[in-house]
Amino acid sequence: MNRNELKRLWFSMPHPTPKKEVKVIKVTTLGANHYECKKIKDNEDGYSTYSSNWRTLSEAIAFARKLQNDAPEFNIVLH
Repeated sequence: MNRNELKRLWFSMPHPTPKKEVKVIKVTTLGANHYECKKIKDNEDGYSTYSSNWRTLSEAIAFARKLQNDAPEFNIVLH
């Protein structure tokens, strides 16, 4: 099979529909007195994250709520 035939075959194959959009703010315990708050966005435009670290769970949750107030379409997940 030559290159042009492979290209034709590849573009004629059915491709999956776009993936489900993910918008989440995840609060994770990384260790004793170490918490991470991560804002994750994954959609057809691409994947992006923003994270920050905190010493207490209450600080991390407060920051997650602040991020959610700025972007209400995001959900908070405790992990």
